[in-house]
Amino acid sequence: MPNNIMNNIIIVRAALAVALFFSLTHASEIWIKKYVIAAGIDFAITKGDLDGISGIKASEKSEHPERVIFPEVPFFMVYAFDARALANAHSIAFNLGLGFPEYEHTEQAGDARYWRFGLEYQYHFLWPEPFRIGTGLGYEFSSMRFPKGSVGDEGEWSYANFTGNGPHAVVSAQYFFTENIALEGAIRYRLLHFNRVATDLNDVSKLSDVVWQGMGELGIRGMFVF
Repeated sequence: MPNNIMNNIIIVRAALAVALFFSLTHASEIWIKKYVIAAGIDFAITKGDLDGISGIKASEKSEHPERVIFPEVPFFMVYAFDARALANAHSIAFNLGLGFPEYEHTEQAGDARYWRFGLEYQYHFLWPEPFRIGTGLGYEFSSMRFPKGSVGDEGEWSYANFTGNGPHAVVSAQYFFTENIALEGAIRYRLLHFNRVATDLNDVSKLSDVVWQGMGELGIRGMFVF
């Protein structure tokens, strides 16, 4: 076979290979993008330094001396709201949570306020099937406010608003009834790291030690996809 014909065959094959490569690459870059508004309830159980017995002093850099008590918050509900972006099997969520747990301490008891906001990434196995298993990680900023959580040297009580941040892990199961309506159940474990407290006496000050609180959650969300 003449060399020019062989060269032409090689060129055609190479061109076909390049075309196939780019077609496959282009196909792999096609992303199905959707958005989700989700709302539901998390049932939270907490365990850690907030034990209902002990307390801690504000740091020496604080303007006024005071003792911050550690109330116990064993169980409460969190009203949760998520705004999510979906891209094939991936999702990124911006989440908000608000709860009003009852707290107990040997010196005080009452109703607290819990608030958080953060981000969460999940990878959803079995996509695009209606039933999907997901796993992922997230990070949030949290606060826990106790109406009478601090006492000064003269015995005056003040609110105490713990603030901090921490990571969490999630395992979820989703079922899509239609393209637009879905339900999600999830288990999350959050590790909260509180190192600042706001009170009437000191506005915002650092604690003399870090407060760690673990939080396990069982949550359910209704999802509207568009």
